[in-house]
Amino acid sequence: MKRMTKAAALLLAALLTACGGSEKQEPPQVYVVGEDSLPSLNALVTLDEGFQFQQSVGEDGETITYVYSGLSDGAGTAQAYTEALETDYECQIGADAQTGGTADFTAASGQAAAIRSATDPAQTFVLSIQWEESSCSVTPSLVQTADLSWPQPDTVTLEEAVAYVKSLSPAYLGLTGSMDDYNVIPQDGIVMLDDRPCLCVNVYLAQTHQIQHSYLLTLPDQQVYLLDRTTGEASPLG
Repeated sequence: MKRMTKAAALLLAALLTACGGSEKQEPPQVYVVGEDSLPSLNALVTLDEGFQFQQSVGEDGETITYVYSGLSDGAGTAQAYTEALETDYECQIGADAQTGGTADFTAASGQAAAIRSATDPAQTFVLSIQWEESSCSVTPSLVQTADLSWPQPDTVTLEEAVAYVKSLSPAYLGLTGSMDDYNVIPQDGIVMLDDRPCLCVNVYLAQTHQIQHSYLLTLPDQQVYLLDRTTGEASPLG
């Protein structure tokens, strides 16, 4: 199953927008839940000519499942989609939305899940993916991160810690404006917080280079604590 490049996916989205509406319902270019979104299956993977599309709403009246049928290889389509999400959109891929695991794309039918941090740090954006021999469906949702039990990485690099802090909202961190207004600088070494190893990062106002706050990130789960450098006390955020 051939993957689209990121540039090709964006070009296709622009062309479809320019063509305007038609009587036939077109599959979306992005899946959106609240303030979070990810490119759709048809935006990242070249599907078989003449594939069929439909969407259905769940019993809760909100959850939408996007179904693609008439495919020559449902498993291959799902695998190509998850590879694109993992490579280009920083998603974690597993077999199950709740526990992770490893998806088996050699099976004629099966399921996979792609997860990524949501705008709300307490939530995770989840794409639940199922396939049969000639079809593939995607169900996006937001779930509480505390309800997930995906395996955590053994270590977190300084670069990953910085990227994680930058992904959080300024309001959550006790800042104002945009994260583009700040520089996030990590400190070398490990800091202990109640016998838990942590990384420390400092946030500076980019324009004045004045430090605004310091934060501790627990390892490996990256819970964020606001560090008071005067007292040495750390308070959990969220």
